Amino acid sequence: MTELMIQNVSPFMGKLFSSECFDSFLLEEGTVRTAVTWTLDSRLNRSFYSEEEWNDPEERRYEFASWSELRPLCRELIKGKKAPVGFRFVLRLRPEFLPRTLGEENISLPIGALLMTIRYDGGQVCIVTGISYSDFTLDRSAEKLWDRTVCRFLEHHGIAYDAG
Repeated sequence: MTELMIQNVSPFMGKLFSSECFDSFLLEEGTVRTAVTWTLDSRLNRSFYSEEEWNDPEERRYEFASWSELRPLCRELIKGKKAPVGFRFVLRLRPEFLPRTLGEENISLPIGALLMTIRYDGGQVCIVTGISYSDFTLDRSAEKLWDRTVCRFLEHHGIAYDAG
């Protein structure tokens, strides 16, 4: 787990809310604080879907909604004349990217999700990396690999940061 402070907030916000930069992630949960607090649980609701839709792997591929689907909604929640008081989004790398991201040596570890928590406090943006394990392990090599991968991701997208 590592904490990264984003150097240039405004360009980062543009990449987060108005580009496809983070579209390889699912939104696990989110909170947006403006005049009211909006809480998002992005777990898909089975009762919303027909039996056929729910069982169709192309229609419902994930447990959580994709960031690309919810990005416009989140952008609407924060836009306005005043900046939001803050927000927090927990993004989870889409499962199909796990093998390529972790490599063959780490794919056997009990990893449930590779996570990136993005927090904005009204002035500063912070990204915290993390891994959710599906079972106990003492091996922390995947955490270091994920930390380096997030740093490379940010650099690739021209997002300047300071390691905390």
